Formats: sequence, C-alpha cells, structure tokens
Amino acid sequence: MDIRETIHECVRDQDPARLLRTCCDAPGIDYDAAGQAMRRIGDPEHIFSAGRDWARFDHAAGLARLIEMKSAEFIHKAGIFWKTFDYQVGMRALIELADPEYLYRAGRFWKRYDHAAALEALAGIGQARYVYYAGQEWKTFDYRRGFELLMGLGSAEFIFYAGAHWKEFDYRAGYERLLRTGSAEFMYKAGTLWKEFDYARAWKSLELDVQYGAPWRGKAFRQPLWRRALKQIWLEEVNAT
Repeated sequence: MDIRETIHECVRDQDPARLLRTCCDAPGIDYDAAGQAMRRIGDPEHIFSAGRDWARFDHAAGLARLIEMKSAEFIHKAGIFWKTFDYQVGMRALIELADPEYLYRAGRFWKRYDHAAALEALAGIGQARYVYYAGQEWKTFDYRRGFELLMGLGSAEFIFYAGAHWKEFDYRAGYERLLRTGSAEFMYKAGTLWKEFDYARAWKSLELDVQYGAPWRGKAFRQPLWRRALKQIWLEEVNAT
C-alpha cells in the first residue's frame, strides 16, 4: 500500500499507534505529512513518541499541539526526550496549566528551567507539598524564598518535613509557624527530627490540646529524645520550687 494512503487511513481510523509504527519502520516516509497527520489525530502520548522516535519531526509544531491539548504530562516528557525543545515556551505552558506535579518534575529533569518562576507558581497553586518536594529534589532552589512561601502556605505537615530534610531551614521561625498551626501530630514529630527544637513550649502546647494532644503526649513518653527532654523539664521545675 502507498505510504500516503496508509497515512490517510490512520487519520480516518484515528489510529496513532499504526501511524507511529509505520513511520518508524518504513523507508521513504513523508515526515511532513506524517507529522501533520499525527497532530490532526491529536493523541498526546503518540505525538510525544513521534517526536522522540521518528527520524524527522517538527518539534515546534508538536509542542504547540501538546499545549493546545493542555497535556502537561507530555510537555514535561518532551522537554526531557526530544532532540529539540523550546524550553521557554514549554515553561510558560506548564505555569499556565498550573499542574503542580509536572511543574515539579520538569524542575528535576529539564536541561533548562526557570526554577524561580516555577517555585512562585507552585506556591500560587497552593501546594505546600510540591514546594517541599522542590526544596528536597531540585538542584537549583532558593531556600530563603522557598521558606517564605512555605510559611505562607502554613501546612504543618510540610513545615515539619522541610525542617527535617531541607539543606537550609530557619528553625526559630519555622518553630513559631508550626506552633501556630496547632498540630499536635507534627509538633511531636518535629521534636523527633529537627536539629533545633524548644521542647518546653511544645510540651505545653501538647498539654493544652485536650482533644488531639493525648496520643502524642503518650508517644513522647516513649520516644528517646522527647523522654530525655521531658526529664530535664521536670528537673528544672522541681529545682525552681
């Protein structure tokens, strides 16, 4: 069968897998026509695969089609695997799509990336989880700005994780913000992993939390760091009387 007829059938049948295989295997391919056909079918995964696997592909047009289809996943993958990729256009698209998962992943894997703009976008989406992940995994990360954004989002869970795992962290300010969240769970957990921690104030917070503090007070009695700190607190109280 003539290759042009095969391409026509793939469009008619909406069969991007056949079109992908045909243009990977057969000689004498009209890649311009095949690329137009693939974009017309409009399957993001196969557009990405064609851009990665075909001998010739219009990557600019392919990226434009992925953006039109709002496919953050395959914009991200194209930025990793395509031989040519417009990182500025791709970056702008990911920010506009506001998909935190692929904004974060692209920051890990793309050769060129505006990490500062992506960090602001992640915070603007309101995802403390991904601000924390970025500080943990990105090779380029502004910890001062990341800390400010994390404090603004106010997630006790990811304030705790950042204090436990980030390379840079303001423990005093982080402690005050964690205390204001009123989270007995993460106040207790911070006392097990943070390098700097005010156990006396944290214990008072756990004591005041009648409804949720009890199980975490019980854990504190059994946890070595907390147990040692509580012993010191009680000795100081005894000596003060």
